[in-house]
Amino acid sequence: MKQYEEPLFIDVRKNCPEGEDARILEDVIRRLFEDQPFAVLATQGKGITNASLISFANTHDLKHIVFATPINTGKFDLITGDENVAILVDDRSQQQDSINQISALTITGKARILHDENEIISWAGLLMKKYPNLTAFVKAPTTAVILVEVVRFLYVSKFQEVSEYNPSTTFTADCAEK
Repeated sequence: MKQYEEPLFIDVRKNCPEGEDARILEDVIRRLFEDQPFAVLATQGKGITNASLISFANTHDLKHIVFATPINTGKFDLITGDENVAILVDDRSQQQDSINQISALTITGKARILHDENEIISWAGLLMKKYPNLTAFVKAPTTAVILVEVVRFLYVSKFQEVSEYNPSTTFTADCAEK
């Protein structure tokens, strides 16, 4: 069994960056999105919680994430019943020797199955631009294009440093209260 170094202890506080620090965090998030081809989607409903691997694309302003899924799947059914989702993107595959160097981003948001043809074409185009090899899958009549409106990001680095970021306001009520 592989031995990992001991996690560094820090006094955990939620960091809510503003100004230049928020712009730096935005860049870190964009870089993580660019470097990682897959994410884990968490959905819930019908008394269960489900996790699924997805390919995704994001808008430059970080306000939306798009992915596609077959309509005959559990994740499609759960999104139909409950719009609340979480998406996890991490870089553990690039940091295999140091638990203290792994970073992870949890995105919470509201998922919507697209029905309008113009919206589908537009958002599917963003996804296919990042993944040209998924074009046939995305365009299949048995595939749904899902748009997630991002509510917030929780970025964890150095095993336990947490930064919260809201792409709409860059400052959240949770952080304002602290």
